[in-house]
Amino acid sequence: MAPTARNGRPMGPFMLQNLVDDLPLDTPERHDVTITCLESWGRNLYVGTSAHEILHLVSIPSTPNPASPPKPVYILASRLQPQASSTSGSPYIKQISALPTVSKALVLSSTGLLTFYTLPEFSPAFGGTKLKDVSYIGGMDLNEQEQDGVPDEGFTDGRPKLVMVHAKTRIRMIRVGEEARLVKDIQLPNSLESVRRSKITCVATNQNYDLLDVENIQRIPLFPIATTSESEPIVAGESSATASGPPEAPAAGSSPAPSTSLLHPPRSSSLTTGRERRNSSATVARESTAAASHSRSISAGNIGRSPNLAERGGRGGIPRPASRLSHLSTTPESGTPTSTSPTSPTVPSATSQRPAVGGGRRSPASPAPGSRVSSPAPPPPTKSPVPAPAPHRPLRPNVASPSPNEFLLTTGTRPEDPGVGMFVNLNGDVTRGTMQFEKYPDQLMVQGSWVIAVIPGKGLEMQRWDLGDQDVLDEADRKGSIPLEGNIQVKEVIALEGTFVADAGQTLQLVRVALKSNQADIVESPQDKRRNEEERGIAQRISRVESKIVVFSGRKVWTLLPCPLAIQLDSRLPNFSDQNFDGIVARVRRVLHVLEEVQSIEPSTETQFHEVSFVRQKCGLLVLGELLRITQKQTTDIAADEIMKVEVALVESALDPRFIVVLFGDAFEKDVVESNRGVWVYGGIKEVFVSLKSSNQVGNIFTRDVLLLLKRYLASWRSKKGFGSVADEKDIFLTVDAALLRALLMLDSPQFLVDRGKTVVQEGNVRTELYALIDAGVENLESAIRVLEDFGRLYVLSILYSKAKMYRNVLVTWKRILDGEDTMGEFDQGEERVKNYLLRLKEPELVEEFGCWLAARNAQLGIQVFAAEEAKVKLDPSKVLEMFREHAPNAVRPYVEYLVVKKKNSAYTNELIFLYLDDLITALSSEPQASETLQISYESYRALESPKPTYHEFVVDNSPQETSALWWHNRMRLLELLGEESGYDVTKVFDIVEKYRDVLVSEMVILHGRSSDHASALKLLTHNLKDFDTAISYCLHGGLSISQTRTVITERKEQCELFTILLNEFLKLEDVSERIGQTSNLLNKFGGWLDVTHVLSVIPDSWSIEILKGFLISALRQLMREKAEVRAERALGRSKNLRVEAKFVEVCDEIGPVVDAGN
Repeated sequence: MAPTARNGRPMGPFMLQNLVDDLPLDTPERHDVTITCLESWGRNLYVGTSAHEILHLVSIPSTPNPASPPKPVYILASRLQPQASSTSGSPYIKQISALPTVSKALVLSSTGLLTFYTLPEFSPAFGGTKLKDVSYIGGMDLNEQEQDGVPDEGFTDGRPKLVMVHAKTRIRMIRVGEEARLVKDIQLPNSLESVRRSKITCVATNQNYDLLDVENIQRIPLFPIATTSESEPIVAGESSATASGPPEAPAAGSSPAPSTSLLHPPRSSSLTTGRERRNSSATVARESTAAASHSRSISAGNIGRSPNLAERGGRGGIPRPASRLSHLSTTPESGTPTSTSPTSPTVPSATSQRPAVGGGRRSPASPAPGSRVSSPAPPPPTKSPVPAPAPHRPLRPNVASPSPNEFLLTTGTRPEDPGVGMFVNLNGDVTRGTMQFEKYPDQLMVQGSWVIAVIPGKGLEMQRWDLGDQDVLDEADRKGSIPLEGNIQVKEVIALEGTFVADAGQTLQLVRVALKSNQADIVESPQDKRRNEEERGIAQRISRVESKIVVFSGRKVWTLLPCPLAIQLDSRLPNFSDQNFDGIVARVRRVLHVLEEVQSIEPSTETQFHEVSFVRQKCGLLVLGELLRITQKQTTDIAADEIMKVEVALVESALDPRFIVVLFGDAFEKDVVESNRGVWVYGGIKEVFVSLKSSNQVGNIFTRDVLLLLKRYLASWRSKKGFGSVADEKDIFLTVDAALLRALLMLDSPQFLVDRGKTVVQEGNVRTELYALIDAGVENLESAIRVLEDFGRLYVLSILYSKAKMYRNVLVTWKRILDGEDTMGEFDQGEERVKNYLLRLKEPELVEEFGCWLAARNAQLGIQVFAAEEAKVKLDPSKVLEMFREHAPNAVRPYVEYLVVKKKNSAYTNELIFLYLDDLITALSSEPQASETLQISYESYRALESPKPTYHEFVVDNSPQETSALWWHNRMRLLELLGEESGYDVTKVFDIVEKYRDVLVSEMVILHGRSSDHASALKLLTHNLKDFDTAISYCLHGGLSISQTRTVITERKEQCELFTILLNEFLKLEDVSERIGQTSNLLNKFGGWLDVTHVLSVIPDSWSIEILKGFLISALRQLMREKAEVRAERALGRSKNLRVEAKFVEVCDEIGPVVDAGN
């Protein structure tokens, strides 16, 4: 269904794409079921049908298929049939309104019954609460929705939402959250639709538009929906949003009994059905009286009456907005006092009105609808009475809000006549010019800068609403349309999953292209296959379009997508072929017009970047193709700035210059250098390139202007040398240098010199540019080297060596620059560039020599030369260490750190530990403050009161800066290495650390644990550090590390032994309160690991029983459980013994007696 950019017609701002196919709409009784309303949130799709059912569908990812774009598959989760107040006629689901932030949904039946459900499962909410005589659900605050954004699926913030429910004679303000509460009732008969911005709501009745202040209960009357009296008003039960759907049931327009679900509406009342309070007859009578008095009122404050025709002015009967707010009345049950208009209850005079919109003569006065006015006597019958004409179909109101301060309303005469859209602000004043519609729209919606209208019999019509001067944009940028047939409806849902646009994906996907004419068809290699998969994934990502607009008609559902920029602009460009030679200059300017439009776009996303690049590339190629087949005389018809625009577009588009070079004929094609990786370009550009390459009019002859364009283009590309963002840098710049040299030589040849001075774009001195290129070393290498050495331009000399692939000379020259021989300062980030250059080299001797030299200057960069994954030369780590020990000692430890920490090479763990240990011992021996710092950390930690963090957490939080205390951070790394599972010489490390056991307590704890001397480790943790939490963790997990928890001990027996040791250490604490507190805590939490007899034997007799209360209770419970388990085991044993004995008797019976003859 989605239109394409290749159908010969420019694409509009939007496009349609199927959302879901084959919906299970039909029921066993009906096979003509259609869609009447929709809602979507995340992966959930809710479809209301003409069979009065709601289908809940959930999307699942489709099976990956490289040949087709990804599309979600919807499966049916549930099928629900809400209640209807009447079964007569053909009831259908009229409206589904979701409130995702409170996980609720409101469903309106065509019979006028409103029900509540929970999201996302769509089960009944509030105990089945329902409302009757409802015609529309709306009035959600758009300002709040725009501020909050779209909530994620499953997100609920709990904030109740205020909803306006349009009943037959009033608007009911209901706050929906954990429960539904009636806030207030606003008496307003025949209301059909509403859109709210904060407290100001634009309400449409069956005849007029009004602005309503829902807080102060005031209104500003605007203008009628129909500007003539020929149209009949809409029945109160018919919604403007769905009036084009299935016909309303008769019950919707009748006057049923008042609903009993909302008969008690004070602010604190909850809308529940379990225990509804009955209204007294007085309450019912009061409501009836209020409604009757409201319909009979003739005061200016009565919103039930429309402004009479005397209040209307302007052309076409468009009324003038009221000049001041009018007070409304609320029902007494809402708790809001009734207020009346301060003015006289008469129709305002014409002098008090604001000037009419558009000027013109006033319409004659007529009685307001709903007021009691005596009718004149009927005329006497005639012999040939003329039959009265059939009334026209009433105009449905349309209300939208394009901005926080404006509403967009429609008015017209008849449905088949043109419609007018008018903008009013929150004060009721007209704010901007009107919008014209071909026919009066059935539906209206604002999406960004566009107004989307459903035009009956036509389809969808789109117009920009935010333009001040519509002449500044083309027609395609201001308007658009999508032809559709049938009964079309548009709905903005809560959220939809992104949609992949296949045309955009094919256009923007990078594909490999054969540049040269003699190249056979490219055989896809494994590397190309991987690249194609990657590019396909990228294309799918950047071609995904987000939209919340769905279009449905009958049984079909589409997503209305913003048309990708690449497809829009591509559809406006001409195709290149030998047969469309209908005016080169005209086609060039047509392409340049599109180019000017895209040049004004500043990409802000990845998708926009690719789209703008594609359009620039295609525009440049198309114009270049036209220029390559014209004569020098025809070139004069094109302005110089137009040629420069093409050049700028080609450069900024980042199109691989080899595509441009190949188009200039066979001679230039020989200069193209292409690696095995091939050349990749957008799929849409490949089509243009193939057309240009296969044309017999391109590449044969070309003018001096075109050759100058190529020269400037290649010179611009050559200035990009050294940029890391250029893909295939080597091949591209080899091609650029060769082609630029050839172009300069050709421009300086007699064949093209005859046209010198006749070019459209002013040219410089070509020979000077040629000399500059030669002096740079392209041809005469020895002369260039001598000149550059004389001037001391070592950086330029190194570039020359690089182009000549004299790698040793390049590195020697860069070494001289870094050693201070070059004072020009051109070699920015020199050490980094040396490293990158060495990574690309494939000569091990040069990498070893200059890698060690770089490591001696900058250890980190030198290490990357030998450690980076992208390095072409791979050396064994042991060999690298040998070279570093000899030539760069300062790089030894960083390289070992890299091997152990990043590469997880445990073979060098022992060496790294001793490197750290040497540094630490050196610091403790030479820096007295180092030992003092460690002692202070122990004392500070011991001084902390429980509960306190572990010692490791404490020292991490209080670590000094690495620059000021490098030994401290090396010690932290040493502790991590000691605690890891990798093997190292524990005995040797222990002998070194033991000399400093008073200051290296943490190290001693870990080493005792590695040596299985758990008693010593727990003693240090308990008495030296007083890190009781770590001591307990040691007993549970095993003490290989004090900085991390790893389960080393798996047998409970060993854990019990450690806890016994820890208990003994706790009982040896000097501080009595600390001894009692830690012992009590251990017994209460981990008493299950301790033997009761042992505990009672070691606990001092002077301790109170309260200290051991928790432990004893737990121990007794454990003993009781064990006793019960033993009893159960014994009983099971006896039962098993009985079964065995019974089996033995059965076997004996089967064998029978055996007679022993005494032999």
